[in-house]
Amino acid sequence: MRVGELWRIGFAALVTSVLTLPAGAQETGTLVLVVTGFESAQGHALVQLANSKEDYEADDQGFRVARRTPTDREITLKFEELPYGEYAIKIFHDENDNEELDIGWAGPEELYGFSNDARALMGPPGWDAAKFDLDQREKTVSIEVK
Repeated sequence: MRVGELWRIGFAALVTSVLTLPAGAQETGTLVLVVTGFESAQGHALVQLANSKEDYEADDQGFRVARRTPTDREITLKFEELPYGEYAIKIFHDENDNEELDIGWAGPEELYGFSNDARALMGPPGWDAAKFDLDQREKTVSIEVK
């Protein structure tokens, strides 16, 4: 075998090993979230990233959470090293920092939103309306709070 052939075989093996994940390893990506529509910079935007229908419907912290102060009527944040799969996002602008979505007789008194800009008549939209796939190295999701 000539040196050139050995180099090609060795290079092919290197490329294959780099592109092939070890058994049991999951591909991961980064989710970039851009949220617009904030009317003030008071308080914080509270974000819940859910990775299952059960997590989305639960009133707990969620798979990942974030808290950001709106700047120039928007926030941008990243969730890194997320396993590829289905996710959904809930967000609200907690202007009074009481960590609750304030509800009055006419409905929510603070701005809120969901992935896919999903809405429902009564209560939050269901998982199927809000879910999206993370199946690439970086995905940007935009939400407008209303």
